[in-house]
Amino acid sequence: MKTIKIALGLLTSFALAACQPSGDMGGEQASTPAPAPAAAPAAMPAAPAAAPMNTVTYSLINEPTWVNIFAGQDLDQFNVVGGANWQISGDAVEATSGEPGFLVTRGQYGDVQVMAEFWTSPDANSGIFMRCQDPANIGAASCYEVNIFDQRPDQAYRTGGIVEFAEPMAQIDAADQWNTFDIVMEGDHLMVTMNGTLMVDTNDATFANGPIAFQWSAGTVRFRNLKLRPL
Repeated sequence: MKTIKIALGLLTSFALAACQPSGDMGGEQASTPAPAPAAAPAAMPAAPAAAPMNTVTYSLINEPTWVNIFAGQDLDQFNVVGGANWQISGDAVEATSGEPGFLVTRGQYGDVQVMAEFWTSPDANSGIFMRCQDPANIGAASCYEVNIFDQRPDQAYRTGGIVEFAEPMAQIDAADQWNTFDIVMEGDHLMVTMNGTLMVDTNDATFANGPIAFQWSAGTVRFRNLKLRPL
């Protein structure tokens, strides 16, 4: 019996020990401080704004450049052929009498756009000759003649047409007002626009290149703001 009592006492001691809180066994349990809250993670830097899409900037290096061949100051860009009495008046060059004559560009042009302003009297006979084959002998047989001739006897190739090649698609009289020709010759494609109206749109490969000539043949003819650009 004595042995049984000793055994029971030992079991009781072990049970009591198991129920004690951890820490110092003999006194009050030491308080353990609560762990400090974890520091908030450092804010991530804001992502850089997305770069804008590349914007295409078109270079003008290869773009055709307009060249003034007459802006009212002088006739340095021309050879004077024939006997017309060309003279500068204000911002225009005009002829009113003499023998038929031309202002012929010193340069030769194939693919080109020409802009010209012109004024004529009702009886005027004039024109702009393109791709001329002989700068000393200007005529419709050796150039494309963009006609300025309201009273032409054969109205088929009156003002705005190309003589012997294309009749004008509209009838516009040039007399007593300033008008504008926009002439484009690119390869065999020939176009003439007068005062914003398309007059000729045709194809022909008779003449490839040559100087440009501005004509006086009758009446009063004035030209101003003459410019071109190679195409």
